[in-house]
Amino acid sequence: MSSNRIKISKEATAHLSIIKGRTGLTPNILCRIAFCLSLNEPSALPQTQYDETGQEFNRHTLTGEYDSFFVALLKERMIRDGLDPEKHSIIQFKGHLNRGVGILFSRVKHIGDLHTLLPSDADNKIKAGRSICH
Repeated sequence: MSSNRIKISKEATAHLSIIKGRTGLTPNILCRIAFCLSLNEPSALPQTQYDETGQEFNRHTLTGEYDSFFVALLKERMIRDGLDPEKHSIIQFKGHLNRGVGILFSRVKHIGDLHTLLPSDADNKIKAGRSICH
């Protein structure tokens, strides 16, 4: 993936601002979570184009030391969706980021909602750990 600048939609930017207010988490962390949520959705990205009038990120700042991990996850998803990772990776990266922010916005109303994003077995381990600690 060659592009270093990632622009998200105006709507996603507004949603990130609201989620940041709800959780106190930075946009970079929220985008990482959002990206993974979108990759985990069973359906392929819709064919709609997202506008690029919102916030701009440096991809390496956004993904941090895990950049190669996020790129590998994206490539795996693209192969599963029958897409060529060499041709469509930037469009898909932006698409999953935008879709993921929408998913995150609908699911997280406060910081306590973040645990609901985990798989149910992880949620059970967290609850078990809480009962051991108290």
